[in-house]
Amino acid sequence: MNELTKGKNIGIIGIGNIGASILRGLLATIADARFLITDVRKEILNAFADDSRVIPCDSNKGLAGKSDILILAVKPKDVGTVLEEIAPLMRDKPLISVAAGITTDELERYVKGGRVVRVMPNIGARVGESVSALCGGRNATTEDIALADEILSAIGSIYHVKESDMDVITGLSGSGIAFFAEVIDAMADAGVYEGLPRDLALAIAAKTALGAARLVISGDDPAAIKAMTASPGGTTIRGIYAMESRAVRAAMMEAVIEATKRSRELRER
Repeated sequence: MNELTKGKNIGIIGIGNIGASILRGLLATIADARFLITDVRKEILNAFADDSRVIPCDSNKGLAGKSDILILAVKPKDVGTVLEEIAPLMRDKPLISVAAGITTDELERYVKGGRVVRVMPNIGARVGESVSALCGGRNATTEDIALADEILSAIGSIYHVKESDMDVITGLSGSGIAFFAEVIDAMADAGVYEGLPRDLALAIAAKTALGAARLVISGDDPAAIKAMTASPGGTTIRGIYAMESRAVRAAMMEAVIEATKRSRELRER
């Protein structure tokens, strides 16, 4: 299953929310690879001190020199500084970047035309439910793409997309998971308002959202789910009326549209 990463040294620069989630996913699914890690916050590295497969490195250069594959999981503002430092060590190895808004053209300029794959995951990676969009740069090989697939499949599902779609996917998925969390939290608050304990209301709201998502994934159209649930004069149609009167649907659309606009602004900075 993990043929492309078997026996490899996989380097991860940046052990924040996404970097740590990728590392945990790989540790759980790949038994015969080693993982080299760096982060500016040295205390973060201690969380993996008990795993003999994880090797903290003192510098990004040291990590890049020893890695067969490199995953860049730093903040967008730090990408240039990191890549300029390690570029001479990246000529013959693939770079997988999860930095939001940084295009493959930019990445290739930093690593002097190297092999790059750009990925947009989301924080669902923490529980193995990331939605990751992926596109390769001009010099990425078929094997590089397959390698990125193998690595990212450790944290969830993967979609191959055009790079021109990355901004809207950032708004829809990268930011969108927070929008759904807001809706779940609001529904739980309503349950508390009506007398339910907070933990029970939150669990029911979250499970209800999960059920809706699984129905859609299985092939049910959202409109069909509404039709199946909203009987004439019933509770569901009353609630939908309240949502429509407060423009909840428009607010969710606007949230994705504004997040997409912001992604473009960051890209065009």
